[in-house]
Amino acid sequence: MKKYVKIILIIIGILLIFLVIDIMQAKFLNNSPIIKITKNIDGSDLDKLDVGILTKTYYCVDTKKTIFKWEEYTCPNTINNIDDSPTASKITWDEITKNGVNEELLLQNIDIDVLNEIGSELQTLVNEAYEEERANPEIIFTEGWARILEYDRFKKVVDIGVPAMKPLYLIIYKSQNRGVYEYLCAYALYQISGYEFFWSTTDEFMDKFNEQILKEKESE
Repeated sequence: MKKYVKIILIIIGILLIFLVIDIMQAKFLNNSPIIKITKNIDGSDLDKLDVGILTKTYYCVDTKKTIFKWEEYTCPNTINNIDDSPTASKITWDEITKNGVNEELLLQNIDIDVLNEIGSELQTLVNEAYEEERANPEIIFTEGWARILEYDRFKKVVDIGVPAMKPLYLIIYKSQNRGVYEYLCAYALYQISGYEFFWSTTDEFMDKFNEQILKEKESE
């Protein structure tokens, strides 16, 4: 029995040493961590983001930068024309204030047809994904749930562009849930907005999105 405990402790020790080495080589050699989750990002100065145990590696258009998760970093802006501002700044967000969200104004500024289209496409996408997983459970491990970000229904919502932003925001804001459906709405809004900030949950996205809007208002 003691022999097995000793073996287990040795294995745990080796794993811990490997994790420390992986974190250190990523941070101090500006490398991507070996143990990571890769997020591909299109249409911005950030091509992809490797998220490790304690580090994040930014693959910008011209540079690569590894930082600890508690640090902040923004890719250098490589676009030098009059249209280089984030998409979100091209529309007016009077609904988002320092005192919270003006829900009445937000509802007034929603395109109902776009709202219904988004709701239909994304809810159908979620249902189809669940059916796909029930028919083929292995797909959860081989491709993961993030596969649906590459499906046509999700891309169709993103392709709506600016008119989809406030309907997406409303869906997240009003929903009492924080599941895959709400995450898809947040990710679609993130892609359309053109903003670049790290987030992992829908609530974190909403907080940072609101902060970004308020910062822009203060700079006007």
